[in-house]
Amino acid sequence: MCNKTKEYIDEMFLKINTDVSKIIESSATVEIATQQIMETVSSKITVAIQGYMIDIYSELSKATLSEPIFQKPENANKFYGLNLRQKISQAYQFDIQDLRAYTEGISYKEIGKTYATAGAVVGSAAVGGILLGILSGTVHLPLVVVIAGAVACGVAGGMVADMRIDNINKDRYKNTIMIFMSSLKDDLIKWVDDVIAFYNQEVNDLKDTL
Repeated sequence: MCNKTKEYIDEMFLKINTDVSKIIESSATVEIATQQIMETVSSKITVAIQGYMIDIYSELSKATLSEPIFQKPENANKFYGLNLRQKISQAYQFDIQDLRAYTEGISYKEIGKTYATAGAVVGSAAVGGILLGILSGTVHLPLVVVIAGAVACGVAGGMVADMRIDNINKDRYKNTIMIFMSSLKDDLIKWVDDVIAFYNQEVNDLKDTL
């Protein structure tokens, strides 16, 4: 199940990278390209994540409830009482309005600063660590804003905002983007493992009380 989700992530990034390349080809400046990439990457990844989390919880809970200890109705009820489905669903819900609310009120650079602040809270600059922080309740940011912030920090921070994307700069910019996208994909794959570990820890803690 986990491996299947990771395969989906690989496939998703192949498609997103194609879209990103088209954005770079058609954009006049780094600023325009980066803003469009932030919106495209954050929206597509967050939509996909919702589906991944539903599938992961479904498979994990099915395996949990098949264990002998949860054959007793009272133990099964205690498992449901953990509300893990609700916790995971609420943490990773998607609403494009969340991103619009941020971008209308603050600049893209400030979204990057917001992301960096969240990273300091959880002690990780990686997007997966911050996403896990949403699940554990230590980070209070919309999922889509976290992904957009990752793009801002990983790409825009190292580029000159008003630099034109001409034939000389286009390859350098695209290379920067693709290095970041590869890193983001790897981080999201690790994040899937972290969500599963979170789930297992919650279930194991419950088992200790039964």
